[in-house]
Amino acid sequence: MDNKHLDDYDEDLPFSPYIDDSSTKQDNKSEEIENIFTMKNDSGLDNIEQVDINNKNIEQQENNIEKLTEGKNSYNNLVYNVDIKKNKEKKSGKIYKKIRLLPVISFLFVFGLGVYIFVNNVKADVINLIKIEENYKVGYINNDGEVIVKPKYLYGTDYYNGYAVVKNYNSLYGILNGKGNTKIAFGNIFSAVLYGDRYIVSKFTNEGLKMGILDKNLYEITRFKYDNISYLKSGIFVFNRDETMGIMNNDGKEIYTYKVDEVDDRNISIDVSNIDDDSNTDIYAKVKVNASSTIINTNTGKEVYKYTLEDINVLDNNVFYIKNEQGNNKYFIIKDDKVVFESEEYKRVRIENLNSDIAIAIKEDTTIDYINLLTKEKINSNENIKYTYSDGVILEESYNFKTDKNEYTIFTPTKTLGVFTDLNPLDDTFVNGYMKVNTSNNKYNFVNKNGEKILKKEYDFVDNFNKYGFALVQNDSEYGVINKNGKEIINTKYEEILTLDDDLFNTIKKRNKQELFIFKQNNKYGIINSSGNVVLKAIYDDFVVVTAKYPIIKAIYNNEAVIINLDTLKELTIKVTNDVQVYDNYIISSNSYYNYNGDLIYNVGG
Repeated sequence: MDNKHLDDYDEDLPFSPYIDDSSTKQDNKSEEIENIFTMKNDSGLDNIEQVDINNKNIEQQENNIEKLTEGKNSYNNLVYNVDIKKNKEKKSGKIYKKIRLLPVISFLFVFGLGVYIFVNNVKADVINLIKIEENYKVGYINNDGEVIVKPKYLYGTDYYNGYAVVKNYNSLYGILNGKGNTKIAFGNIFSAVLYGDRYIVSKFTNEGLKMGILDKNLYEITRFKYDNISYLKSGIFVFNRDETMGIMNNDGKEIYTYKVDEVDDRNISIDVSNIDDDSNTDIYAKVKVNASSTIINTNTGKEVYKYTLEDINVLDNNVFYIKNEQGNNKYFIIKDDKVVFESEEYKRVRIENLNSDIAIAIKEDTTIDYINLLTKEKINSNENIKYTYSDGVILEESYNFKTDKNEYTIFTPTKTLGVFTDLNPLDDTFVNGYMKVNTSNNKYNFVNKNGEKILKKEYDFVDNFNKYGFALVQNDSEYGVINKNGKEIINTKYEEILTLDDDLFNTIKKRNKQELFIFKQNNKYGIINSSGNVVLKAIYDDFVVVTAKYPIIKAIYNNEAVIINLDTLKELTIKVTNDVQVYDNYIISSNSYYNYNGDLIYNVGG
């Protein structure tokens, strides 16, 4: 299965369209969409975000904001009217006072009716129209292709949460609702950029151009009092207001501040540690103010490391180090707001699973120590025993002279999980909770972290489990699929079984609760689900993953490309070109707009 078109989308961004870039010719729309993947933040910086917040440069900042709003990320700009929330609160207060005077039965009836109307109105309001472009103008259509807003705007974003930003012929910004009507008057807001589910917004106030943060429903999280706000990652913002600089969390709370004066450079940088997705631990980051560095908890702002003039470097999973030119670097690990390990003995230190309380420390001679972070002691201290770390546990291999067998013990720093014998681990490695083992009759099985075999039936070949609990198996050159309980959910009778990309697999599962696999039969490919039911017959030469975020794939049939919707499991009657763009509720191919049913809903120029 060809995955070369799989895009690496940014989870912090609300729109992740797929663009088939196999064509060397890119139109203006394609270039605009590609910018969404190249943009790192509003300052254009990468991992270590250096933010220069200087009040003397406010005019340049305004120009940068305007350029960003106009071109760099056409899918992430929104504007906001602060009075919306206040008006809604006043209205809801009046309704509540009237209802309190009614009898109980009437109250329940009216309340239920009100909830019904409210819920349906909310659903009705969240309508994401489809953006169209014609003659360099932007308009909007609905999913049936009806033109709701004629292409008349100089600029417009895709809809997000029922709203879209447009720029009129006077170059003033406004916002449209799901019916295509003006929700916010043109020019009320200077700029707004969406990151995740938060907007950085600027507008003119009595104190000049100020910035604030809004939530996805356009409600104010912070007041418009900031001279500058910059988004970093993981819900972290850097701000400057008057003589104060600092950091805000995703709720708009100022978690870290410091005062500056006229002689300060007013430079702040923050480098956030990348965290294992499965971990529920706090995230820590290095904060550098001018020449001094410290480490803070990004949830609370608490300083957990002393200020130092030495440069702190940031690694994954809350591992940090200070470089030492004369010897090994000084490594330290932060957990639960304290340094749980610190050493200059190693060439490199890393953590693969934050929940394991195990650090992997590599010496100059490339030998490895496994460190128990609870006791600070070396786990693999016995040289006569083989130790292997994987997936948060240690596998200890020793020889039992009484039984004359190798014995394998699985343990963590806090307890022993299980022991097994009479099985030979293939690579001593657990993957997603299971390890492949070779049995006495030269077949293959799995053991879990308790050391228990999970398969009653053994196989000629097994592959590792994916993170959703499925593994490929094979007997007599025929393939099938098992689940984590060892049950064969797809019988071993196919020429080949392929798993979808993990992210695409998860997308399909979330959208329609389907768990899909690719199977091969008679040298052709089809789709089968986790119940063993064939949902697309094996008639295709190949499948191509075009995007992990949307349920649209390409299939090759008789040397021609076709589009398949994995939601409906139907082939769409779309003319496929090299320049295919996939969005949340529509597809563009050869300047024609199609819905997810494959219906032509709009044709540019016709």
